[in-house]
Amino acid sequence: MREHVRTINDRFMDRDFWLRENLQYAKPNFRLRKCARFLNRETRGRHCDLLDVGCGPASLRRLLAPNIHYHGLDIAIQEPAPYLVQRDFVQDDISFGTKRFDIVVALGVFEYMGRHQAEKFEEIARILAPGGKFLMSYINFDHFRAMIYPAYNNVQSIAGLTTSLQRVFRVEKCFPVSHHWRHRQPGRNAWALQIPLERPIPWLSSWFAVEYFCVCTVPV
Repeated sequence: MREHVRTINDRFMDRDFWLRENLQYAKPNFRLRKCARFLNRETRGRHCDLLDVGCGPASLRRLLAPNIHYHGLDIAIQEPAPYLVQRDFVQDDISFGTKRFDIVVALGVFEYMGRHQAEKFEEIARILAPGGKFLMSYINFDHFRAMIYPAYNNVQSIAGLTTSLQRVFRVEKCFPVSHHWRHRQPGRNAWALQIPLERPIPWLSSWFAVEYFCVCTVPV
């Protein structure tokens, strides 16, 4: 896999930006559906508490099985609810009162964490219950047609990200969310084939994976 020099800047988007941006995710997209499939299968009907960091309009909640008790954290909550907390978790800590969680999810978040990445990993580790899992997504900036949006302030390779994760977590698996010859999520005609895929494809993934899921636990 090709290596990128890590690029970090101090530009962090404000609540007004995310109030607009989050509207794009009101309808569950491919990434959310693949995440929900993974979580529903992994929990096997076991009751557990989940925190969705950067939850946006909380669209993931609609896809989860009833045994997964959903909580969300975001800088721009569209519709207040008892299970949602509005907080700028760049400036403040990632937490939900004193609650600890069996699962913490962060989808499309760490591309925007800049120099705060390491401390946010530590905060997530602290709120995981014993045996809990952390699932995050991260863009594959080694894609051969990689698009780096101006709002991103944390750009690095998947290998670099994994190295950072391993300072706090045990990385159980890291696999592509999707593949596309353009740097975007797949069209609906590819969903049935790509949603079940949970392993890298030699050579192909390093060039054509759009983003990755990393599944982590806290070492005992």
